[in-house]
Amino acid sequence: MAKKIYERLKTISFSRPSGTAEERKALDYLAQEIQAIGYEPEFEEFTYQRKVPVEATLAAVLEDGSEVNFQVTGVVDALETAPEGETAEFAYLPSYDEVSLANLKGKFVLLHGRLSKEEYRRLRKAGIKGYAITSGTVRDTYENSDLETVRFRDNLSDAGPLPAFTIRMIDAVELLRSKLAKVHYTLRLQEESVQSRNLIVTVPGTSDQGEILVAGAHYDSVPFSLGSWDNGAGAVQMISLLEALKAHPVKRTVKVLLFGSEETGLRGSRAYVEAHPEVIEKTRAMVNVDVGGSILGKELLFIGAVSDTEVWVRQFLKEVGYAAVTVPKLMSSDSANFNDYGVPSISIGQGAPQGGGYMHTRYDNMELIDEDVLEREAGFLTDLVERLANAKVFPIPKVIPEGLRKEAIDYFGKKSHLATQPPVPEEKPLPFHF
Repeated sequence: MAKKIYERLKTISFSRPSGTAEERKALDYLAQEIQAIGYEPEFEEFTYQRKVPVEATLAAVLEDGSEVNFQVTGVVDALETAPEGETAEFAYLPSYDEVSLANLKGKFVLLHGRLSKEEYRRLRKAGIKGYAITSGTVRDTYENSDLETVRFRDNLSDAGPLPAFTIRMIDAVELLRSKLAKVHYTLRLQEESVQSRNLIVTVPGTSDQGEILVAGAHYDSVPFSLGSWDNGAGAVQMISLLEALKAHPVKRTVKVLLFGSEETGLRGSRAYVEAHPEVIEKTRAMVNVDVGGSILGKELLFIGAVSDTEVWVRQFLKEVGYAAVTVPKLMSSDSANFNDYGVPSISIGQGAPQGGGYMHTRYDNMELIDEDVLEREAGFLTDLVERLANAKVFPIPKVIPEGLRKEAIDYFGKKSHLATQPPVPEEKPLPFHF
């Protein structure tokens, strides 16, 4: 079994970005494996719009007026500059303290890491004109690294986009060393329509078909990454789950989903929850798998449900003898869309030790994938799904607690579905009586 999972993952370990022929090729292969088990998968196509960079430049303007160019890539769905570009004073912002934010008006800012909603709100209030975020490490070289393409996130859209770029960390160091006073930058975007697909397998329950359990994983990757860890592993583990369900039917209906275009904003799972209100109404919970199979790292379970669910999961881990850490929070993966539509979730992932991770880089490949780890993770996924699908009374209340509700609304911004719905109160236990 371990060899079979490993070979499936090896087969789809090629770069398969959203909307590309490679993404389609990967799903076609997974569908063939599903058909060989004895299921007939359904495909659902969906389309979304985005603005992608076609020109992105950043130059340091030195005191003598000369310019030094640095390689950058534009942020998807950011704001274009004027065709001739823009010039602004430069500032480096290593932290968001009040002193650092006090003198940013009209400046172009160098930042580290992804922006939270609150950080971006502060930058907009400070009056910045544009920004660049760093990618990679100071040990990178041009030969061994790629510039990560990121997108302007939905939860920032209330404040409006700005011209935004990604720059290698090694170039950020040189930019600062150049003692620049100003930068000149250009960003041109082109709107495009992207078509992608979800795959759906419905495994009817043996007795209780009125309740549905969803299990899902995304199968796309970011550009230049082979996506073995993120998230080919989760996709092939779903195939193993289907093999187990074929051999051992369960009480409740299970829908196994493979989502396209997760890496560009959870697009596939969003398309699914929006298109299937009748399924969401019957769905008691969603089990998600995103990132796995590495010989390094610890197993994580993100609990998108009421607090009692984490207690139940911890006891279940002891019962089946599976070592994992529970994290009570919304996971930035396809499970978040189910949370936003009122469905609790358990999202299975893997955390890498410092220096041992390679998400969204060219080093996400088969080198650190271990077939025994893949088999162990797939076995736990099956154990969890079977336990939930066969429970006499479903152990997870269909309630999104207030803390998770706030996380979802903050994560999705004005696109949040929960923001339009009244909160669902948790049931309190009845008083004790003889």
